[in-house]
Amino acid sequence: MAFDWRSIFGYQTFKMVRVKDLRLGVIFRIFQLLILVYILFEIIYNQRYLKTETPVPGAIRVTLQAPDNLDIPSYCNGPTPCTFWGANEIQYPSDSAGYAFFTTRASARNYPNPPGCNSLRTTSPSDPCVFKPSNNNVTILPTSYIGGIENYTMMIEHSIRGEATSIAIRNGLMTGTLYYSDGKTVYTTKTNASRAKENPRADGDIFTVQDLLTASGANLDAPSTAPGANKAAGETYRSSGIVIAIVINYQNVRLKKDDIVYSYLPRVIDGNEYKVTENILNSTDGSITLIDRHGIRFVFQQNGSIGVFDFVSLLTSLVASIALLKVAELIVEIIMLRFLPEKDVYEDVKFDETRYHGGEVEVKTENKKLPKTETKERDEERDF
Repeated sequence: MAFDWRSIFGYQTFKMVRVKDLRLGVIFRIFQLLILVYILFEIIYNQRYLKTETPVPGAIRVTLQAPDNLDIPSYCNGPTPCTFWGANEIQYPSDSAGYAFFTTRASARNYPNPPGCNSLRTTSPSDPCVFKPSNNNVTILPTSYIGGIENYTMMIEHSIRGEATSIAIRNGLMTGTLYYSDGKTVYTTKTNASRAKENPRADGDIFTVQDLLTASGANLDAPSTAPGANKAAGETYRSSGIVIAIVINYQNVRLKKDDIVYSYLPRVIDGNEYKVTENILNSTDGSITLIDRHGIRFVFQQNGSIGVFDFVSLLTSLVASIALLKVAELIVEIIMLRFLPEKDVYEDVKFDETRYHGGEVEVKTENKKLPKTETKERDEERDF
């Protein structure tokens, strides 16, 4: 058999065939409808019409305030007594960015200064004036719980800005939602109206400490799972301390221009305890007071996706999504040529081969035999 060089230099082109088959038509329209629904979902629900970016974190400031009245909680009647502190004594340090620490258990001891020593001006590591905690101390505060810490209120202020966009906004101008630790159930929502009702002069969101404990699923009186906790004695989180991570997620409101909302997503870091030792130097007598603090450490992290309407982004999403409509044609064509009983007939109609010879174009077809019901229609028109 002679080699046909035309098979190398041949060219394939598309042929339009109208297939009048109810089975294929229904399948094709169903696929088109599903793809159209997906396109609308992708553009509207996932906000593909926005030029988005990750927000640049701004300042996060947390302040604590004592309630007007405090009752004596039940845990104060146990073996560990309670002491009642002001907000400035409970929060340590009093001003911090990105986190907040509230004392739930504390003890304090004063260590006298050895005669002739200045612990700030030691000359070597072996200098006897280097401060080291010793048994020579005076207990100022025995180990005690901070009474009523759950009823203290905390105000959270935070802000973000865009890098590629002109967005710059603080949380006092947005609507925020506090979720439970599952990230789905709403605990409470903060709006401009609710903030004005709580405190017209407040610049941020006001919660009680108990609000964030409940939302995160934390219980200060539950047994601590921290490795360093005294499990034999049943040490609780109130004694060992606890860490709660709060993610602040920002996003645009769908179909609303320049409207951004945020959500608080709190969660307990299981197995973590937290303590810090405060060192206070008494300049009068050179003595040093150590305050051993255990408590709640709130750690904040800002993320999300913010953006502004951008026609190019919308157009790009439309072009990419509409290309999916070709998938419907491909699937129906595979069904037509591979699975239907009339697949040979459809293949004969769809594919033709031409030859150019002697200045004339010849069309070569398979000429497969059609069923009688189809032969008549094919003679009238080559429409399927």
